[in-house]
Parts: sequence; structure tokens; C-alpha cells
Amino acid sequence: MEPTPQNPYAPPSSAIGDSEPKAATPPNAKLYTPAQIRFGSFLGGPIAAAYLLWKNFRVLDRGPEARTTVVWGVAFVAGLMVLLPFLPARFPNYLIPLLYSIAAGSVADKWQLQKQAIVDSGRFQIQSNWRVFGMALLFMIAFMLIIVFEMFCLDALGLMHL
Repeated sequence: MEPTPQNPYAPPSSAIGDSEPKAATPPNAKLYTPAQIRFGSFLGGPIAAAYLLWKNFRVLDRGPEARTTVVWGVAFVAGLMVLLPFLPARFPNYLIPLLYSIAAGSVADKWQLQKQAIVDSGRFQIQSNWRVFGMALLFMIAFMLIIVFEMFCLDALGLMHL
């Protein structure tokens, strides 16, 4: 057997340079666009906002940002739960959801991929709008159940009368 001739123009090989890192995300992983995150957050509530952002960070293999999203999401939901029962009766109902959906979309704009970047990547796909709608409905129901439970607890403690 004859040894194969070496290419004089090839870069030198090394143990480190020859081992390519394996992609952490599977090919064609699905991401939510910033617009989907805004819509899902507005319809589904703050839990949906945190979930959609967290899911994107996980798909992008950015663990620290995903953990930070969970921490801020829990803190925001807890703060909102404290604040909501004590808002004035004439407070505009759409203002808080509008603000946190704009904020969630801005986070996605700044630290995640835009719609065109997802399309151009060849590695990711855009998540289905129907999935966004379904997830938003589930999180809206979950948030409403939490709020109703909180209201009954506040009523039982005598802090609020239903």
C-alpha cells in the first residue's frame, strides 16, 4: 500500500483544530419572531411573554439569557399579581398588556433573531402562527386562573371584597 501524498497547500492539522464543535440545536429548529412574541404576549399575558422569550433563548443555545428570562418573568408576574388588585377602577385595561408585549418584542428584537435572519439562516425556521395562538390561549387561561385564585384568597383574608 502506498501512502497518500500530502497536500502542500493544506493547513497543518492539530487535535484542537480538527475537532469541530457540534451544533447544540438540531437543524430546522423553530424560533418565534419578534412580531409573534408581541402578539403572543399581548394575548397570552406575561407568562406567555416569558415563555416565548425563554424558548427562543433555549433554541439559540443561550442558557444564561434563558435563565435570566425566567427570573425576570417570575419577578414581573409576582409584581403584577401584587399590583393588579389595587389598580383604580378607571385604569385602562389594555395599558399594562400593551407595555409588556412591546417590551417582550423589544427584547426579541435586540437579543434574538429578526424574521429575515431566521429565514436566511438555513438553520432555523419560523414557528407556526397557529402554535403562537394556541400557546397564547393556554397561557391566558393559566394566568386568569391564577388571578381568580388570588382574588379569592384576598377575599378570604378580608383584604378585598368581591
